[in-house]
Amino acid sequence: MVDRLTVLCFAGTYALALIGDLARVVARGSARWYVTVVLTALGWIIHTVYLANLAAQGLAIPVTGLRNSLLVLAWILVAIDLYLVVRSIRRLAVGLFVLPLVLIVLALAAWSPKGGWSQSNAWLTFWGTVHGLLLLLGAVSTCVAFLAGLMYLWQADRLKSKRLPQPGFALPSLEQSERWNRGAITLAFPLLTAGMFIGLALIVATRQVGGATLAWTDPKVVSTVLMWILFAGLLHARYRPEWRGKRVMLLTALAFAFLAFAMVGVGLVLPTAHGAPSSPNANGRAV
Repeated sequence: MVDRLTVLCFAGTYALALIGDLARVVARGSARWYVTVVLTALGWIIHTVYLANLAAQGLAIPVTGLRNSLLVLAWILVAIDLYLVVRSIRRLAVGLFVLPLVLIVLALAAWSPKGGWSQSNAWLTFWGTVHGLLLLLGAVSTCVAFLAGLMYLWQADRLKSKRLPQPGFALPSLEQSERWNRGAITLAFPLLTAGMFIGLALIVATRQVGGATLAWTDPKVVSTVLMWILFAGLLHARYRPEWRGKRVMLLTALAFAFLAFAMVGVGLVLPTAHGAPSSPNANGRAV
Protein backbone atom coordinates (compact mmCIF):
# COMPACT_ATOMS: atom_id res chain seq x y z
CA MET A 1 0.00 0.00 0.00
CA VAL A 2 2.80 2.44 0.92
CA ASP A 3 4.54 1.52 -2.33
CA ARG A 4 1.51 2.45 -4.44
CA LEU A 5 0.87 5.63 -2.46
CA THR A 6 4.45 6.77 -3.14
CA VAL A 7 4.09 6.16 -6.88
CA LEU A 8 0.73 7.93 -6.83
CA CYS A 9 2.38 10.86 -5.03
CA PHE A 10 4.95 11.68 -7.71
CA ALA A 11 2.58 10.71 -10.54
CA GLY A 12 0.03 13.16 -9.15
CA THR A 13 2.70 15.86 -8.93
CA TYR A 14 3.57 15.29 -12.60
CA ALA A 15 -0.13 15.55 -13.45
CA LEU A 16 -0.32 18.91 -11.66
CA ALA A 17 2.76 20.05 -13.59
CA LEU A 18 1.04 19.05 -16.84
CA ILE A 19 -2.03 21.06 -15.84
CA GLY A 20 0.30 23.99 -15.18
CA ASP A 21 1.76 23.59 -18.68
CA LEU A 22 -1.72 23.47 -20.21
CA ALA A 23 -2.63 26.62 -18.27
CA ARG A 24 -0.25 28.63 -20.49
CA VAL A 25 -3.31 29.30 -22.68
CA VAL A 26 -4.89 31.52 -19.98
CA ALA A 27 -1.87 32.35 -17.81
CA ARG A 28 1.12 33.60 -19.77
CA GLY A 29 3.13 35.14 -16.95
CA SER A 30 6.41 33.87 -15.62
CA ALA A 31 4.80 32.75 -12.33
CA ARG A 32 3.00 29.90 -14.08
CA TRP A 33 6.27 28.74 -15.67
CA TYR A 34 8.07 28.70 -12.32
CA VAL A 35 5.21 26.82 -10.64
CA THR A 36 5.25 24.20 -13.43
CA VAL A 37 9.02 23.72 -13.19
CA VAL A 38 8.90 23.48 -9.37
CA LEU A 39 6.12 20.87 -9.50
CA THR A 40 8.01 18.84 -12.09
CA ALA A 41 11.22 19.05 -10.08
CA LEU A 42 9.40 18.13 -6.84
CA GLY A 43 7.85 15.07 -8.45
CA TRP A 44 11.23 14.08 -9.88
CA ILE A 45 12.92 14.38 -6.46
CA ILE A 46 10.28 12.15 -4.84
CA HIS A 47 10.64 9.77 -7.78
CA THR A 48 14.44 9.75 -7.30
CA VAL A 49 14.18 8.98 -3.59
CA TYR A 50 11.76 6.14 -4.34
CA LEU A 51 14.11 4.55 -6.91
CA ALA A 52 17.12 5.05 -4.62
CA ASN A 53 15.24 3.19 -1.89
CA LEU A 54 14.48 0.35 -4.31
CA ALA A 55 18.16 0.20 -5.29
CA ALA A 56 19.22 0.17 -1.62
CA GLN A 57 16.83 -2.67 -0.80
CA GLY A 58 17.96 -4.78 -3.75
CA LEU A 59 21.59 -3.61 -3.71
CA ALA A 60 21.37 -3.22 -7.49
CA ILE A 61 20.02 -0.96 -10.22
CA PRO A 62 16.22 -1.49 -10.14
CA VAL A 63 15.80 -2.66 -13.76
CA THR A 64 15.39 -6.39 -13.15
CA GLY A 65 11.64 -6.33 -13.77
CA LEU A 66 9.13 -4.75 -16.13
CA ARG A 67 7.50 -2.61 -13.46
CA ASN A 68 10.73 -1.15 -12.08
CA SER A 69 12.13 -0.64 -15.58
CA LEU A 70 9.08 1.43 -16.51
CA LEU A 71 9.55 3.51 -13.36
CA VAL A 72 13.18 4.17 -14.30
CA LEU A 73 12.13 5.02 -17.87
CA ALA A 74 9.65 7.61 -16.57
CA TRP A 75 12.32 9.03 -14.25
CA ILE A 76 14.77 9.52 -17.12
CA LEU A 77 12.11 11.13 -19.33
CA VAL A 78 11.28 13.66 -16.62
CA ALA A 79 14.99 14.43 -16.18
CA ILE A 80 15.22 15.14 -19.92
CA ASP A 81 12.12 17.34 -19.71
CA LEU A 82 13.60 19.37 -16.85
CA TYR A 83 16.91 19.78 -18.68
CA LEU A 84 15.26 21.02 -21.90
CA VAL A 85 12.85 23.34 -20.08
CA VAL A 86 15.42 24.91 -17.75
CA ARG A 87 18.12 25.49 -20.38
CA SER A 88 15.70 26.87 -22.97
CA ILE A 89 15.69 30.63 -23.35
CA ARG A 90 12.26 30.66 -25.01
CA ARG A 91 10.61 28.43 -22.38
CA LEU A 92 9.68 25.69 -24.83
CA ALA A 93 6.46 23.74 -24.31
CA VAL A 94 8.34 20.45 -24.07
CA GLY A 95 6.35 19.31 -21.04
CA LEU A 96 3.16 19.15 -23.11
CA PHE A 97 4.74 16.29 -25.04
CA VAL A 98 6.87 14.62 -22.37
CA LEU A 99 4.61 14.61 -19.29
CA PRO A 100 1.64 12.81 -20.92
CA LEU A 101 4.04 10.07 -22.02
CA VAL A 102 5.46 9.93 -18.48
CA LEU A 103 1.97 9.49 -17.01
CA ILE A 104 1.20 6.72 -19.52
CA VAL A 105 4.45 4.92 -18.61
CA LEU A 106 3.64 5.21 -14.89
CA ALA A 107 0.12 3.88 -15.51
CA LEU A 108 1.62 0.88 -17.35
CA ALA A 109 4.00 0.37 -14.42
CA ALA A 110 1.07 0.29 -12.02
CA TRP A 111 -0.58 -2.49 -14.04
CA SER A 112 2.63 -4.48 -14.56
CA PRO A 113 3.66 -7.40 -12.32
CA LYS A 114 6.00 -6.47 -9.49
CA GLY A 115 8.28 -9.52 -9.75
CA GLY A 116 11.62 -9.46 -11.53
CA TRP A 117 13.15 -11.72 -14.16
CA SER A 118 16.47 -12.46 -12.40
CA GLN A 119 17.79 -16.03 -12.47
CA SER A 120 19.30 -17.94 -9.53
CA ASN A 121 22.73 -18.09 -11.21
CA ALA A 122 24.76 -14.98 -10.41
CA TRP A 123 26.15 -14.60 -13.94
CA LEU A 124 22.70 -14.96 -15.47
CA THR A 125 21.43 -12.33 -13.06
CA PHE A 126 24.26 -9.99 -14.04
CA TRP A 127 23.77 -10.35 -17.79
CA GLY A 128 20.01 -10.21 -17.35
CA THR A 129 20.46 -6.83 -15.66
CA VAL A 130 22.75 -5.63 -18.47
CA HIS A 131 20.17 -6.83 -21.00
CA GLY A 132 17.40 -4.91 -19.25
CA LEU A 133 19.53 -1.78 -18.81
CA LEU A 134 20.50 -1.63 -22.49
CA LEU A 135 16.91 -2.08 -23.62
CA LEU A 136 15.84 0.58 -21.13
CA LEU A 137 18.37 3.10 -22.48
CA GLY A 138 17.32 2.23 -26.03
CA ALA A 139 13.69 2.82 -25.07
CA VAL A 140 14.60 6.22 -23.60
CA SER A 141 16.37 7.24 -26.82
CA THR A 142 13.38 6.03 -28.83
CA CYS A 143 11.03 8.11 -26.68
CA VAL A 144 13.19 11.19 -27.30
CA ALA A 145 13.13 10.50 -31.06
CA PHE A 146 9.35 10.03 -30.95
CA LEU A 147 8.77 13.26 -29.01
CA ALA A 148 11.08 15.20 -31.34
CA GLY A 149 9.10 13.77 -34.26
CA LEU A 150 5.81 14.93 -32.74
CA MET A 151 7.16 18.46 -32.28
CA TYR A 152 8.47 18.43 -35.86
CA LEU A 153 5.09 17.35 -37.26
CA TRP A 154 3.30 19.99 -35.17
CA GLN A 155 5.59 22.74 -36.42
CA ALA A 156 5.46 21.52 -40.02
CA ASP A 157 1.66 21.49 -39.99
CA ARG A 158 1.55 25.00 -38.51
CA LEU A 159 3.94 26.35 -41.13
CA LYS A 160 2.09 24.62 -43.97
CA SER A 161 -1.21 26.08 -42.79
CA LYS A 162 0.48 29.49 -42.32
CA ARG A 163 -0.82 29.75 -38.78
CA LEU A 164 0.88 32.14 -36.41
CA PRO A 165 2.50 30.53 -33.35
CA GLN A 166 0.24 30.66 -30.32
CA PRO A 167 1.55 32.70 -27.38
CA GLY A 168 3.14 30.45 -24.78
CA PHE A 169 3.46 27.46 -27.14
CA ALA A 170 6.99 27.97 -28.44
CA LEU A 171 8.45 24.78 -29.90
CA PRO A 172 11.88 23.92 -31.31
CA SER A 173 12.50 24.79 -34.95
CA LEU A 174 12.16 22.10 -37.60
CA GLU A 175 15.94 21.88 -37.87
CA GLN A 176 16.38 21.47 -34.12
CA SER A 177 13.66 18.81 -33.84
CA GLU A 178 15.22 16.95 -36.76
CA ARG A 179 18.65 17.02 -35.09
CA TRP A 180 17.19 15.65 -31.86
CA ASN A 181 15.38 12.94 -33.80
CA ARG A 182 18.48 11.95 -35.76
CA GLY A 183 20.73 11.83 -32.70
CA ALA A 184 18.23 9.84 -30.63
CA ILE A 185 17.70 7.25 -33.39
CA THR A 186 21.45 6.91 -33.92
CA LEU A 187 21.87 6.24 -30.20
CA ALA A 188 18.84 3.95 -29.83
CA PHE A 189 19.80 1.46 -32.53
CA PRO A 190 23.11 0.20 -31.04
CA LEU A 191 21.60 0.09 -27.55
CA LEU A 192 18.62 -1.98 -28.71
CA THR A 193 20.90 -4.15 -30.84
CA ALA A 194 23.20 -4.95 -27.91
CA GLY A 195 20.25 -5.56 -25.58
CA MET A 196 18.55 -7.87 -28.08
CA PHE A 197 21.65 -10.00 -28.78
CA ILE A 198 22.42 -10.34 -25.07
CA GLY A 199 18.83 -11.49 -24.58
CA LEU A 200 19.20 -14.08 -27.35
CA ALA A 201 22.48 -15.23 -25.82
CA LEU A 202 20.75 -15.62 -22.44
CA ILE A 203 18.16 -17.91 -24.04
CA VAL A 204 20.96 -20.15 -25.32
CA ALA A 205 22.81 -20.02 -21.98
CA THR A 206 19.78 -20.94 -19.88
CA ARG A 207 19.12 -23.92 -22.15
CA GLN A 208 22.66 -25.17 -21.53
CA VAL A 209 22.37 -24.95 -17.73
CA GLY A 210 18.91 -26.49 -17.70
CA GLY A 211 17.16 -23.34 -16.55
CA ALA A 212 13.79 -21.90 -17.53
CA THR A 213 14.02 -20.24 -20.91
CA LEU A 214 12.00 -18.84 -23.77
CA ALA A 215 11.03 -20.68 -26.93
CA TRP A 216 12.35 -19.15 -30.14
CA THR A 217 8.73 -18.73 -31.22
CA ASP A 218 7.74 -16.89 -28.02
CA PRO A 219 5.90 -13.63 -28.90
CA LYS A 220 8.48 -11.62 -26.92
CA VAL A 221 11.36 -13.05 -28.99
CA VAL A 222 9.59 -12.69 -32.34
CA SER A 223 8.38 -9.14 -31.66
CA THR A 224 11.84 -8.05 -30.47
CA VAL A 225 13.52 -9.34 -33.64
CA LEU A 226 10.88 -7.64 -35.82
CA MET A 227 11.37 -4.44 -33.81
CA TRP A 228 15.12 -4.56 -34.50
CA ILE A 229 14.50 -4.99 -38.25
CA LEU A 230 12.20 -1.97 -38.21
CA PHE A 231 14.80 0.14 -36.38
CA ALA A 232 17.48 -0.93 -38.83
CA GLY A 233 15.25 0.32 -41.65
CA LEU A 234 14.59 3.55 -39.75
CA LEU A 235 18.30 4.19 -39.24
CA HIS A 236 18.90 3.57 -42.94
CA ALA A 237 16.06 5.93 -43.93
CA ARG A 238 17.27 8.55 -41.45
CA TYR A 239 20.35 9.26 -43.58
CA ARG A 240 18.74 9.09 -47.02
CA PRO A 241 18.05 12.62 -48.34
CA GLU A 242 14.78 11.64 -50.00
CA TRP A 243 13.45 10.30 -46.68
CA ARG A 244 14.19 13.33 -44.53
CA GLY A 245 11.44 15.32 -42.90
CA LYS A 246 7.87 14.15 -42.44
CA ARG A 247 8.42 10.60 -43.74
CA VAL A 248 11.10 9.86 -41.17
CA MET A 249 9.02 11.35 -38.36
CA LEU A 250 6.06 9.12 -39.26
CA LEU A 251 8.36 6.10 -39.46
CA THR A 252 9.76 7.07 -36.05
CA ALA A 253 6.22 7.07 -34.62
CA LEU A 254 5.68 3.59 -36.09
CA ALA A 255 8.97 2.36 -34.59
CA PHE A 256 7.98 3.81 -31.20
CA ALA A 257 4.60 2.05 -31.33
CA PHE A 258 6.28 -1.24 -32.25
CA LEU A 259 8.82 -0.87 -29.44
CA ALA A 260 6.02 -0.17 -26.95
CA PHE A 261 4.20 -3.30 -28.12
CA ALA A 262 7.34 -5.47 -28.05
CA MET A 263 8.43 -4.33 -24.57
CA VAL A 264 5.07 -3.87 -22.83
CA GLY A 265 2.15 -4.86 -25.03
CA VAL A 266 3.22 -8.45 -25.65
CA GLY A 267 2.87 -9.41 -22.00
CA LEU A 268 -0.52 -7.72 -21.77
CA VAL A 269 -2.02 -8.98 -25.05
CA LEU A 270 -0.13 -12.15 -26.00
CA PRO A 271 0.95 -15.00 -23.69
CA THR A 272 4.71 -15.02 -23.09
CA ALA A 273 7.07 -16.87 -20.76
CA HIS A 274 9.32 -13.80 -20.53
CA GLY A 275 9.50 -12.55 -16.96
CA ALA A 276 7.68 -15.56 -15.56
CA PRO A 277 8.90 -16.64 -12.12
CA SER A 278 11.01 -19.78 -12.07
CA SER A 279 11.44 -22.40 -9.39
CA PRO A 280 14.65 -24.30 -8.58
CA ASN A 281 14.90 -28.01 -9.28
CA ALA A 282 16.68 -30.59 -7.21
CA ASN A 283 20.08 -29.43 -8.43
CA GLY A 284 19.38 -25.83 -7.46
CA ARG A 285 18.72 -24.80 -11.03
CA ALA A 286 15.74 -22.84 -12.25
CA VAL A 287 13.16 -24.84 -14.15
